[in-house]
Amino acid sequence: MKTTVPLLRSNLLLAICSVAIVLVAAELLLRARGAGGHRDLRTLHEVQPDRPWLYGLRPGAEARLDVSGDVLYRINADGFRDRVYARPKPAGVFRIAVLGDSIAFGYGVAERDSFPERVERAFAAHHGADRIEVVNFGVNAYNAYNEAALFEELAPAFEPDLVLVQFCVNDLNDPTLHFDSSTNRVLESIPSLAFPNPDARQPPLPPRASLSTVCDGLALCTRLRLLFGDAANAPADAAAWKATFAPHDGPENVVEWRWLRDRYREIARAAAAEGGRLVVLAFPYQTQIRDETARLAQPELARIGAEEDWETIDLLAAFRDAARRTSEPLFLDVWHPTAAGHRAAADAIARELACRGLVPVEPGAECAS
Repeated sequence: MKTTVPLLRSNLLLAICSVAIVLVAAELLLRARGAGGHRDLRTLHEVQPDRPWLYGLRPGAEARLDVSGDVLYRINADGFRDRVYARPKPAGVFRIAVLGDSIAFGYGVAERDSFPERVERAFAAHHGADRIEVVNFGVNAYNAYNEAALFEELAPAFEPDLVLVQFCVNDLNDPTLHFDSSTNRVLESIPSLAFPNPDARQPPLPPRASLSTVCDGLALCTRLRLLFGDAANAPADAAAWKATFAPHDGPENVVEWRWLRDRYREIARAAAAEGGRLVVLAFPYQTQIRDETARLAQPELARIGAEEDWETIDLLAAFRDAARRTSEPLFLDVWHPTAAGHRAAADAIARELACRGLVPVEPGAECAS
């Protein structure tokens, strides 16, 4: 009996050491293959609790994310997925600022395939307007609150002549889950103004467990969570899912529409202070492309725009036309366009801006139709 206990202890210690060696080897192998730690959108973000926009993209971040394949995301020194632009604005440059969420950011597509990049190239290629710059300020999971707060600070430095605000139907939803999932933590002090309907605000999620936070930095743990699910990041209940994903764009959602109008007013005022004006880009979601009965936010956006004297570009017709002309999928999921979807959007945006005289280019023949 005396010899059995030490032998068991030795065997147990050997087994633990063997498992530890295998786990460390697997971690090192994954890192050597570029897997890194937690490779989702949180890799690119940082919490900015001292700023009204709450969080942003981390300057200098670079990653390929597990959720979007081989797409490389690079964040510039200013904290955006774009090249660095001169400040102050050079003489003779017409500068367009793009505000928005993961659609403007270009989630799931290469940077050059995102619609802001494509719009800039379209002007250079078709109009010879290489002095038109399109600056992409899109940040994943932002809504009009973050966009307005961010733009108020950016506008004086970047001096935009035109501001394009990308609308997605989820801009009218409770942003709690989107904010939390983008920052790898529960944001405990979210201002009421960030909520389209503060009275319907969901209770905050419980703080993440410390072990879950440790797991975020380990490539092996991340891969296992991808395989078996991540209970630590699951929504608290069905109500949270509904608040995040169910459309809130009907005429009965008076509070949400009033909130959106107020936030867009803030952006329009900041643009006007720099001599610019506001254009709202109404992006459709996947269901709207082939379902003629799908509820549409676009008419309400157009009505508000007409009342407020800002332009609205409805992209639904462009997406439906593209769906008729190509067999390529236009969406990665419910909201995010593929490269083909971004191309359809960019072509329509560039055409409408030129035809409406909102950019300093000669309108093309397509404007006569």
